[in-house]
Amino acid sequence: MTTAGAAASSSLPRAADAGITSRISSDPGCSALRSEIDTRIEREQVADPRHARIQLSPWLRSDRFLADALARQVSSGGPTRPILEAMANHDEAALAREIGRLGMPAVDDVTEALNDCRRRAIEELLSGPDPSQRLTEVGVPDAYRDWQRRLGAYPLARPWLRMGAQRWRLGEHRLQREQEPPKAVIRWRGPATAQAPTQGDVAAWLAQARAMHALNWPLPQAQHLEQMAILHAPILEISSTATADRIGRLLGHRNRPKVDTDTPSAYFEAGFTRFGERVLLQLSYTFWFPERVASHFLDPYAGAIDGLVWRVTLDDDGQPLLWESIHACGCYYTLVLPADARLRFHNPDAAAREDPLVLIGPSADHRIRFSVSTGEHFLRWPRSADESRAEQGVENRSYVLRAYAELLEPGSQRPPFGSDGLLAGTSRLERFFLWPAGIPDPGAMRSNGHHATAFLGRRHFDDAQLASGMVEAIPVNHGDR
Repeated sequence: MTTAGAAASSSLPRAADAGITSRISSDPGCSALRSEIDTRIEREQVADPRHARIQLSPWLRSDRFLADALARQVSSGGPTRPILEAMANHDEAALAREIGRLGMPAVDDVTEALNDCRRRAIEELLSGPDPSQRLTEVGVPDAYRDWQRRLGAYPLARPWLRMGAQRWRLGEHRLQREQEPPKAVIRWRGPATAQAPTQGDVAAWLAQARAMHALNWPLPQAQHLEQMAILHAPILEISSTATADRIGRLLGHRNRPKVDTDTPSAYFEAGFTRFGERVLLQLSYTFWFPERVASHFLDPYAGAIDGLVWRVTLDDDGQPLLWESIHACGCYYTLVLPADARLRFHNPDAAAREDPLVLIGPSADHRIRFSVSTGEHFLRWPRSADESRAEQGVENRSYVLRAYAELLEPGSQRPPFGSDGLLAGTSRLERFFLWPAGIPDPGAMRSNGHHATAFLGRRHFDDAQLASGMVEAIPVNHGDR
């Protein structure tokens, strides 16, 4: 298992239960052990929300990218072990957190026994009769509820859902086309580094990572990934000094979340996407604000805690291929294309799919900054960061990068994410009129892996080919040479 997973296992149960250890050796499939642990986790309602349990095996957990990758490997006859091992690593980290929330101390022999169960589960899946048939059973639960759409008369609601989304897009395009960015009062930058890596360094790290991975995926070494995270951390600007408009550290407090604005933070997580036949690295940053401020009485979108997610997809040359953003509720999906990208937005099924807000950012080789609107925290005016120009009256602050997994770790200050991924205490009034879209508690903040990003059709922020399904290459006009 991974080093990170082993570290997370520091909260596994004491083998004071000699019964647990004895059952491991007497039960080759480890099913009794896992059933006992999972029953208690369910009873105590401490299930980890980040990665989904799957029917294939209780010892594996998946996300949409891994589920898609496994289906592709089964279809092509390629190796599946690396994907199953990645799913086992997800289960190892998640189960360690769950058992830690149960308040059980750690014991090494139980940790190793649980890891042995995972290894056995993988071997059984690969060596049993007709493994290909069984490996097609992997599926990650949908973030939409069909029964909710049926009861909410979704077909009848589609026109006004489309109208609302279109009104927001048109309003944002008009605003950002006709107005200049407001003067920044606070500018947040990512952590400084003594010597930033060059584009060539990043490209070399990605190439090296591909060469070392069994499936040619760009999974960099931890120290390289950390430097890449710092290099591509965005610059945020806001024209407000209000507490509600300051980023901070998300904590739990008496089962209700709060944001400590004395510690400006961004929560970082790396992942993968598929762009055509290529697997590309994604760097994700989540920023938390104390609240979304009401613009009027009974504002349906206002409420405690607001979050903004920024994601960078890196091409093999080490530069951004594109950027994406959502609020932590999954709403306001925005696609930002570099000014020099040979890509354009393309929705192949406009009648069924909801368009994102599409903006043009700076060239891919420029550091990016964007404005955050006061009160509602919309991302606006993505543009190049002019590092050489000093501005008077701007408070320059740095934010620290924290591992996204920190939000899921056991402890009294852990934010109260439920097993459904929802962040307690962040429901909005909009849930009453957006209910027909089939999204649980629309407007509420939620964990990564639970972001539905469209009210029309179905779209998840962690879909394996989210962006590549909405952009196409711009044809080269050879007559312009």
